[in-house]
Amino acid sequence: MFRLYVAFTLMAMVAVSVAKAQQLDYVYSVSTPGEGRLVTVDNYWLLAFSHTYDIRLPEHVSQGDKVMIEIKQDDSWQAEAFTVTAISIFQDLCRLHRQHPSQDGRFPSDAIYIQPCRSE
Repeated sequence: MFRLYVAFTLMAMVAVSVAKAQQLDYVYSVSTPGEGRLVTVDNYWLLAFSHTYDIRLPEHVSQGDKVMIEIKQDDSWQAEAFTVTAISIFQDLCRLHRQHPSQDGRFPSDAIYIQPCRSE
């Protein structure tokens, strides 16, 4: 019985530390290198498909901004507006979210991944 208690306690401690290690911080604005990757998500009920594109974006982005980005498709650059509803950061990796992520993370949306970036 004691071994079971010790094993359960250790598993709980590991689970809590892993959850804390993956926790994202939300910030108001970031500095970018001016380029990143756009990941678009097509959600079809039970399935989700994603596409990735190289992009150019402004060097300073804030939550709520409607930024013009340039997307590389078929060897040419196309301009498109992207509204930043949330900015999450983990170390030097930032994500600019088109829709605010759900608490459980089960409903992905389009996001721009930028590395390196830093909070302002």
